[in-house]
Amino acid sequence: MKRIYLNTRIDSLSRKEVVRIGRMVFNWCRKNMGVNNRKHYEPTYYFSRWNDNPKVCGEYDDETNELFIYYKNLKDIREMIQTIVHEWQHQLQPLRTQYYKYKGPYSRNPFEIEARKAELENLKPLWETIKRKVNRK
Repeated sequence: MKRIYLNTRIDSLSRKEVVRIGRMVFNWCRKNMGVNNRKHYEPTYYFSRWNDNPKVCGEYDDETNELFIYYKNLKDIREMIQTIVHEWQHQLQPLRTQYYKYKGPYSRNPFEIEARKAELENLKPLWETIKRKVNRK
């Protein structure tokens, strides 16, 4: 088994390996970022090969409380971690009542800004926590 780093390309890993690492990231998010208490059940997540739009790396469905990660649209482990954290942050937000009221550009939506901030803040501590387990033989 080769060592995995943040810049390890997703397409160099098997689906099984991508899902194994992704589960570690989701578990870290649950433990360290929390869960939306307004929902009546915990979020579920899915790893799909891709979305029709190659620019879409992940999505959160606030109606079903489901997160989708399109791993074939991701470049590397760093982008996978950031995407999972980003979508997890959306799971914590009051999207149904607030997100869709914003009428400005997507990049300036306060919920998107908050999710991008969460990506940056959590990448390093998350990777430091899981990297040994990721590379365990």
